[in-house]
Amino acid sequence: MDEELLIKSVLECINHITSKYGPSSDIAKKVRARARSMPEYSFTRGLVYTLVFVASKSSKDLVEIGLKEQRCEDVINKIEESKASSEEKSYAIYGAILLHIARKLNIVKEDKFEEAVRDLRSPATEVKMWYVLDWLKRFAEAYIYE
Repeated sequence: MDEELLIKSVLECINHITSKYGPSSDIAKKVRARARSMPEYSFTRGLVYTLVFVASKSSKDLVEIGLKEQRCEDVINKIEESKASSEEKSYAIYGAILLHIARKLNIVKEDKFEEAVRDLRSPATEVKMWYVLDWLKRFAEAYIYE
């Protein structure tokens, strides 16, 4: 895995969240909460379960935006345009960022949620995604204030 690209991608997304919403805004805090709690779901229930859970708390279509857009800024802007609540947007942003970074790292090659979920079912892929989950958690904790 290209760790330099991983770190750059996570930082790009976190920086866009903090520049768009502010580092201590309600939605940024909710994204931080997702970044802190979702790795545990992934470790105990599995990555696919976690992504489906996140989609169930927002929508599959919003999470899928992460697979379709080239820049994290566009992912977040498209989710922001939706009529979803801030709670739903926070889940969507978190899930879309995970899928966006997975696609940038070539962990996921598809642009549909169902196909991405199938791609992420292997144990080897899940291990790669643990790095994404962990870096996202650490940068969210560092850049977004409670």
